[in-house]
Amino acid sequence: MKVPTFEIKLWQLNLLMSLLFVSVLNVYLWQELITSLQPESFADFAFFVSIFILLVLVINLVLTVLTGQKFYKFSYALIFTLSALCFYYIHQYNIVIDGEMIRNVMETNSSEAKDLISLRLFLYLGMLAALPMLFIVRTRVQPLNFWQRLWHQFKIITGSLVAIGLTLYISYPTYASLARNNRQLSHLILPTNFIFAGISYAGEQFRSAQLPFKDISQGAVQHQIALNPKKKVIIMIIGETARADRFSINGYHKETNPKLKNRQLINFKQTQSCGTNTATSLPCLFSNLSRKQYSHKMAGNQANLLDFFKRVGVDVLWRDNNTGCKGLCARTAYQNMTTIKDKSLCHNGECFDEILLKDLATQITANPKDQVIVLHQQGSHGPAYYRRYPAEFEVFKPTCHSVQLQDCSQTELDNSYDNTIVYTDYFIDKTMQLLESLPSDTDSALFYIADHGESLGENNLYLHGTPYMIAPNAQTHVPFFYWLPQSQRAISNVNMNCLEQHQDQPLSHDNIFHSLLGYLQISSTYYQPELDLFSSCQNRNIRHIAAEFNYPDNR
Repeated sequence: MKVPTFEIKLWQLNLLMSLLFVSVLNVYLWQELITSLQPESFADFAFFVSIFILLVLVINLVLTVLTGQKFYKFSYALIFTLSALCFYYIHQYNIVIDGEMIRNVMETNSSEAKDLISLRLFLYLGMLAALPMLFIVRTRVQPLNFWQRLWHQFKIITGSLVAIGLTLYISYPTYASLARNNRQLSHLILPTNFIFAGISYAGEQFRSAQLPFKDISQGAVQHQIALNPKKKVIIMIIGETARADRFSINGYHKETNPKLKNRQLINFKQTQSCGTNTATSLPCLFSNLSRKQYSHKMAGNQANLLDFFKRVGVDVLWRDNNTGCKGLCARTAYQNMTTIKDKSLCHNGECFDEILLKDLATQITANPKDQVIVLHQQGSHGPAYYRRYPAEFEVFKPTCHSVQLQDCSQTELDNSYDNTIVYTDYFIDKTMQLLESLPSDTDSALFYIADHGESLGENNLYLHGTPYMIAPNAQTHVPFFYWLPQSQRAISNVNMNCLEQHQDQPLSHDNIFHSLLGYLQISSTYYQPELDLFSSCQNRNIRHIAAEFNYPDNR
């Protein structure tokens, strides 16, 4: 039996699809609107009708621009596929589709991506993408010549813009209040959310590519007179998706830090991240820019903290068990540890974080220079928390062995996540043991800080990446601590008793750049002592040394 073909005008098809998007694929937007506005009166419901009309006009305008007589089927195949994917992840994890989420997608790897794929995802694709496309592939758009198409598009676009303007003008105070108090709503509107976010991301990438590189590390000086003549080795562990409130050393009621509780840590308990995703937090963490100043364009086109280390002769090595260094190690040594073949630590293209320590002690000992080594963890990255730790670290049970987090109980979800922290505790302690085992002619130190936190179902939020202005504390409050081997505490340039008295001071990723420069006695015009958490507790800090020996200083 031959399937019938429908002849339709393109503007009619676009209008029909706009109605489908507004009434079906934006169901979560309507739920959020009802929750926020709680309509009761006739005026309230009339406003909802105006929102419906406005959305149809806006989406129809976008579809008119993106479809054409020759390629409308391809355009709709792409739009419906991406819309179905977004619909699924909004439903499953209550995520927000914005420019940062597009960046996360573009910078993820296959290992992370496969954790987000499930049979249910294909069901959504079938219902929300394949079914509409069955109708669209059977359509035949009435042919128009070039000038007719141009005239039709002009009328539709002009008419839509006028109608949108009138709709907003009539109810401007109400729309302004809605937008001001519910800024996340625009990120729920399909398909405009990912279309506009994609355009924003592409534009930023293009503008960044046009900027010349600015080497702000030039002129940096390390004041060797202030340093112990022994070789210095600093390991920075960058935690992934770690919540400060799930560390028992920060007061969590479950024992997630059985190893670290026996270590003498300088634990900065009130530390906030720069962003809620790795693609933002990681470059910001190593940048001289504050969170409020930070932009990918600026940070990506100038030297970062690693470049400052390299400038003064410190060897830098980035070891990665995650999605890369986000451009930070472009000018320094990099090792992708996920490619290491180790049957005990690596399975199905993923490795446990212990892989970051493989042959590291030998590598450190063989290098006579001062070294800064960054270990970038897989940490607690979701949603497949149960894959982040070996079986023997499943100390809290029952656990969630699914990426469909809403299908798990809160207890199962919490236990799975908490087990990742137990394994991180073990990994950090093992790194400390490595530093303690180094030859006596080596001074070592360890810093641990996470890039961002994680939502575990609180307020129906999962994972991370929520826009910072509305992000919960669970996504921005991160663990951060500093540790020295016991043998070095007494001879350190840092007064540990003084530093312990500052453990409860509010800190953020903004402090890291300046604190690490200060810790290694590196002066620069970009160094700000007020953001150096060690400045007031060093026996001889940069400014005193610079004045004594007439070195350049930022003052």
